[in-house]
Amino acid sequence: MTHIIRFICTGLTLSATAIPVLAQEAVFEEWHYHQPGDLLFDEGVHTAGVILDDYSFAIMVLDAAGKNTAIGAVIPGTEFQDSIESTLTMTDGFVQKLTISGDQLRREQPKTDGMVSYTFFISDADVELFQAARDWTIQAGDQTATFPLAGSRDAVDAAKAMQQISAGGPEVRAEWIAACDAEAGHPYDTESDAPGVAWGDIDLEAAMPACLNAYAAGDVSPRIRFQLGRAYDKAGDPRALELLRKAAEEDQYPVAFNSLAAIYTASDYAQRDPEKARGLLEQGAELGDLVSGYSLGRMLIEHGDGDEALNRGRALLQGAAEAGYPAAQRIYGEWLVDGTLGEGDPKSARDYLQKAADRGDADAAYALAQLYVDDTGLGADPRQYLRYLKLAAQGGNTKALDMLALD
Repeated sequence: MTHIIRFICTGLTLSATAIPVLAQEAVFEEWHYHQPGDLLFDEGVHTAGVILDDYSFAIMVLDAAGKNTAIGAVIPGTEFQDSIESTLTMTDGFVQKLTISGDQLRREQPKTDGMVSYTFFISDADVELFQAARDWTIQAGDQTATFPLAGSRDAVDAAKAMQQISAGGPEVRAEWIAACDAEAGHPYDTESDAPGVAWGDIDLEAAMPACLNAYAAGDVSPRIRFQLGRAYDKAGDPRALELLRKAAEEDQYPVAFNSLAAIYTASDYAQRDPEKARGLLEQGAELGDLVSGYSLGRMLIEHGDGDEALNRGRALLQGAAEAGYPAAQRIYGEWLVDGTLGEGDPKSARDYLQKAADRGDADAAYALAQLYVDDTGLGADPRQYLRYLKLAAQGGNTKALDMLALD
């Protein structure tokens, strides 16, 4: 069962995404500001709302320009009424009632049986009343729903803060986009000129607000969607799945396919699906993403069946290595030594490992050091061995650190 809800007010539109059946732990009865990837998030507006356990919900919608605010609710029902009664109950028990009808009331049919929606504009003073009240009841004929307003003050204030960012203009937008690029960009994103940062080095305290603010600033690009999804993934936030899915499958953003495939391969918040992951990597590689090509090459070599898979995997891995991807250079070099790719070739391995080590790959430096011992085919060279062992230790390779401690 899927719930799809759409509010439309003149000059203000919220097109909600599909809402899956909610597990009990996903249902909340306290107001939240909706961030990208949330159930009730919609690009182009700023929203705060509350979901009840019968799937009814209330939502406040602020447009990006700061000119209009609407309040709406999706409630159980089968027929629309010409008017509704809105009742705010304050914390001291005082009750304020308002009847909305005619052109002031927008009625929409959600694509869900047994649910109806009503929306109407409210003033800034009304917004403050909602934030201060205890609960809100909407009555439409014999259809009634009461929504608690706990958390509404913080949630709506957060929406207002993001609204100010979106109203800040091109300079504000450019500032937050640059910050998101710096804190969450991928180092090998062919669609971006930003230097990027390795996944393990993402600083969530800097990356998360930068990318959320870049998102709020408007005109969301596939790159920003991907980078926020990447930050979510680093945080172990399941919302990464929806953002990376959109960046890959809808935006066709090349490097997003690899990140989405990784979720289906090794995340804790999506069901493991190797076949889906492989399909995503195929698409990313087809678009020229060398990271997807590297990952697909590894998958074919490690889990493929037969010489055809091995040969194609080797070609993909070598292509990524030749294109300058350090992880591919290291793995390709290591597998040229240990026989994974056939008969050992330590001389060629040395060239690839050297390239990766020169780019700061500590594990490649450690593997390179091992080539300069007696039985590798290159011959013993204690000076080179110690040189690369120290380089590996400086990069944090634990084996090299342990070995130098023993020395």
